[in-house]
Amino acid sequence: MALDANKELTPVLYGESAVKILKPIAFSKNAPCFRMHWHERIELLYVVSGSISIRLNNSEVTARAGSLAVIPPEKIHMGTALEDGTAYYTIMFDVSSFYNSAFASRVLLEPITEKTVDFLPVTSDPEIIFAVKRLINEEQNGDNSSSLIIISGIYLILGLLYRKCLLEKPSLLSDERFRDILKYISENCCNEISSFSLSRRFGYSEEYFCRRFKCVTGLTPMSYINILRLEKAKKLID
Repeated sequence: MALDANKELTPVLYGESAVKILKPIAFSKNAPCFRMHWHERIELLYVVSGSISIRLNNSEVTARAGSLAVIPPEKIHMGTALEDGTAYYTIMFDVSSFYNSAFASRVLLEPITEKTVDFLPVTSDPEIIFAVKRLINEEQNGDNSSSLIIISGIYLILGLLYRKCLLEKPSLLSDERFRDILKYISENCCNEISSFSLSRRFGYSEEYFCRRFKCVTGLTPMSYINILRLEKAKKLID
């Protein structure tokens, strides 16, 4: 991509939970918290004191004490402390490390790495902040069960971001016709159906249908259909 000059080259060494948490360091006013760069992982910055100005691509946001900044994969960013004593935790993880065979994983996690969904850049939602604090406390606890609890905490935080901070939900999510499409696919996925036949059946052009379908589900129509077929085949085997 064109931003290669700003790509972070230092690898992150994750622990057993595939998550790395950096403890706060205090910055003075106007000090750079991090230089302009980008990376393929997601980062969550939980601000514990002061405030930080974060530039995300071409926009600028402010994260204050008690709020969480969300930095998605491959989004160029830089940060500057706005007050003396600005400090924050950094929670780093590669979303692909949390993929699994569950249908929800493909529908909700893959769109994050494929950049087909985006979240509010800053949130102070109490439920999300509580989950982040619990994750940090668990990492500091460090007993034998902590890794599993941290992993579950990442799933919880991502789920809450989808529920409360998802940006630009495609209009077809509220389109009754599109819900009919998903129902039709579920009932007929084992038959001969294609994106072309679906688009014609429901009155869309194939190009528009495929583009909007991926916006809603994070998958192409045929990928979605094939996953449903695999799920049904597994149920028959079981």
